[in-house]
Amino acid sequence: MSNDSRLRAFADSAVVAGSGWALHAAMRALAAPVALNAMMTFVVLLLCTWLLRRRGESWAAVGFKRPTRYGHTVAWGLGLFAVQMLAPALLTGPIANLFGLAPQNLAAFANLKGNTALYLMMLLPVGWGAAAFGEEMIDRGFIMNRLMYAFGGNRLGLTCALVCQAVLFALAHHYLGPRGMLNAGVLGLLSGAAYFANGRDLWPLIIAHGLVDTMGLTVLFLGLSHG
Repeated sequence: MSNDSRLRAFADSAVVAGSGWALHAAMRALAAPVALNAMMTFVVLLLCTWLLRRRGESWAAVGFKRPTRYGHTVAWGLGLFAVQMLAPALLTGPIANLFGLAPQNLAAFANLKGNTALYLMMLLPVGWGAAAFGEEMIDRGFIMNRLMYAFGGNRLGLTCALVCQAVLFALAHHYLGPRGMLNAGVLGLLSGAAYFANGRDLWPLIIAHGLVDTMGLTVLFLGLSHG
């Protein structure tokens, strides 16, 4: 692969990550509701679609296609969900406590407790739409694949891409504070590892992400979270 091709891959990743960061930062600067902020993910998704088509590819090329083995896909999704639910208690929680990190900053969800209309809005178009589908397609399907290509497409390139996308994913969740960024980074690592281990299928990642967010939003809606 040529240096020009690798540079274009880096550029694609930078454009997508930078666009997402800028759009979400603008929404926060305007004090937009978290649901409206999340909708900017679909704008970035359109940008990724255009970049793929410019190279003569589709989302199927990066793992967003009809599953061939539904039971296998669901099993992987549920397994990843279980691992991601255990991660805060077994890994990120102890690390965060060791460094004295404050609880997650959940101010963006302050109005969610007991608000059924907002809960459904956050659950469906945001939790399952922008987050589960949008973020997995963008962060794992597009950015991680382009980074792997940019880093050379070998095992070292795969590892570098896996770590870099997790860092970008963590930074994108900075509004949750250091503990929230740590959680997001580890979830990004787990999703990225599952993506490569499962033949680059995005569906298990989408299922797991949607279920994790469903659990989190439900806990906030019921007023059971302390950060």
